[in-house]
Amino acid sequence: MFQGVNASDGIGIGVAQVAVEPDLTFTPHAPEDTTAEKARYAAAIAKFVEQTNAQIERMSKTVGDDAAAIMGAHIEFAEDDGIKMMVNGSIESGMCAEQAVYDAYESYYVMFSQMEDELFRERAADVADVRTGLLADLLGKQVVDLSTLPENSIVVVHELTPSMTADIDKDNVAGIVTETGGRTSHSAIIARALEIPAVLSVADVTTAIKNGDTVVVDGTNGAVIANPNDAELSQYRNEAKKYAEEKAALEAYRGKETL
Repeated sequence: MFQGVNASDGIGIGVAQVAVEPDLTFTPHAPEDTTAEKARYAAAIAKFVEQTNAQIERMSKTVGDDAAAIMGAHIEFAEDDGIKMMVNGSIESGMCAEQAVYDAYESYYVMFSQMEDELFRERAADVADVRTGLLADLLGKQVVDLSTLPENSIVVVHELTPSMTADIDKDNVAGIVTETGGRTSHSAIIARALEIPAVLSVADVTTAIKNGDTVVVDGTNGAVIANPNDAELSQYRNEAKKYAEEKAALEAYRGKETL
């Protein structure tokens, strides 16, 4: 059994899908044409904003405007004038767009990571998410796609970014397990809005759990069980049934007046 942060309540039972994040390493180099390099950066921003707006539109329909608005912060970071000035300034000084983007967002990532307030620290993940999206486009790489997973998937990933969460097909995802993150992270908030059981900050889980493993995600108690025995599987199936029944009973009171 693994223990982590109980980020989203419920019991999820399914088959592990260990997400492999893209290799975004690159060799720094001086661009031959700084104007063209800045144009590459501008195109990456435009593509990122277009994709994020599409995510917001989908989420507005599936989980509501409040949860979808979380992704608006990504657009703000991508289009931030201060960051763009830093990146373009670095390019003009002889730095490639990839290195300029990495350095600028790294400075913001470090700044947020070192803040005392947990809510501000969690924004570091949003900054890193935007950086990943921009670098992936500049390098011609594909980011993790969680939109076409098979039924009853348990997503196991080092860090579940908000953009990954936004693309999840909630009908096919039974649970989420990550090595990072907390209850106040945007990913946790979106997971709760999607009503997907989630346990975050489980150390080394992406190496301990393999593709195809049967996994139980106890999002209520922050526990993860890989390859449970028959008794454990029976226990958690009963708990999942009980949780679903209690949830259904509470739904009957939604929208009714309080006496």
